[in-house]
Amino acid sequence: MPLPLRFPREMECFLKAAQLLGAIQGDPGRLGPVLELQKLLIRRIARSELSHARLQDARLRLKQRLVRERLIGEKARETRELVLKIQDRCDALEQLRFLYRCFGDGIAAAYQAPHRHRYFYFAQRAHAKERPGLLSRKDMFRSWYRALKLGIGMGIPVVLADVTNMLGQGDLCVLAGSEPQPMELKSFNQRGSAARLHQEALLRTMAFLARQAPAGTASPGSAAQPGEITPGVAHRAHLNECVRQALECGIAQVLPEPGLCYVVVRNDHYRNHPDCLRTLKGLRSKSTMSVQVTPETAWIPMQPFTLSMTAGNAVLFMQGGFQLLVYIDMKVLVSHFASLGVHAVALMDGVTALQLSNDAEDLEHGLYRVSEVLFQRISCEFMPLRSFAQEMAGMLEPVQAQGDQDLLFAPSGEWDEARHYYEDEGPHLH
Repeated sequence: MPLPLRFPREMECFLKAAQLLGAIQGDPGRLGPVLELQKLLIRRIARSELSHARLQDARLRLKQRLVRERLIGEKARETRELVLKIQDRCDALEQLRFLYRCFGDGIAAAYQAPHRHRYFYFAQRAHAKERPGLLSRKDMFRSWYRALKLGIGMGIPVVLADVTNMLGQGDLCVLAGSEPQPMELKSFNQRGSAARLHQEALLRTMAFLARQAPAGTASPGSAAQPGEITPGVAHRAHLNECVRQALECGIAQVLPEPGLCYVVVRNDHYRNHPDCLRTLKGLRSKSTMSVQVTPETAWIPMQPFTLSMTAGNAVLFMQGGFQLLVYIDMKVLVSHFASLGVHAVALMDGVTALQLSNDAEDLEHGLYRVSEVLFQRISCEFMPLRSFAQEMAGMLEPVQAQGDQDLLFAPSGEWDEARHYYEDEGPHLH
């Protein structure tokens, strides 16, 4: 029996896009699939945006009719229901564009580490700029597309910012070399005050990346291999195997390492057996966090799932064919920090996941708090727990490297009194 799909008419295009991205990931030196995939994304995104614009116009006309004609009774009720249905369709089209742009994110992450693109994503959120989109209405699009073809024709991987979710700055992004290179193609005469502010933000972000670049990075024109830029994503094979088993049996559970568990449930199986998760063993301890992973916008600053999953699994995940849950034993994660000489407190208060310090008795020797956004990398990027602990512990300076002049503030009493959430609470579901 075929699985119910959220966007059944998009299945063929989703599969083609996933296969093209797989070809890019397998051989980044071949740039033909890079251009071919972006052509597909441009067509599907532009079509969705045109449909969205028509629906919004129809919705506006219906709302105006309610007021102008002073509809009452059955006609008013039917009109309001139609307005709500149109809004639901608009929301679905917006989600569809997000999913297509996940393939664009995959192009960017296939050549350079996602954390480099993350700077531009958060810079976009901090400075006013139109979010990626409206390809079908941009007067400059033709010149952007010519520049895209020119760059790829010269053997340089280039991606349009508007076919991605994570690239919030620039019109194009050159992916050769050690750092992403966003490019603005508008002429100075076309810039307004908002565009100048955006350009200033872009320059600040580029300057920051230049300062952060480690010594010995690759020279421009030499793109990094996917395996070299995502060393922490070591559990992808376990994830894909868990999905395969669930598609066959309805539900599957895989433990890639102590303290970490992946659970996949086929959606039709879950509807027929709503209590199936209760039959799983070893997941009900007070220190175990349960994170439901979905293809939503929270994934944007992470390693794209379109690279972590096989083509078929990624498409079924987009279409809502299965649910994915990641269980993390916080006691095991805390023990990894302890083995690195770092004292960790699991807070999980909705904002902060962990408090890290060099000395549990004297926080002035080094203190750092890890947000829940960063913590989600374990579930969204399928990171090993120790890899995550090593990366976060690296943000703390050694005690001997700090002096009194480095102390910016005295930690508040709340930080001094931090304690593990599981000492008096049960497991959380995110």
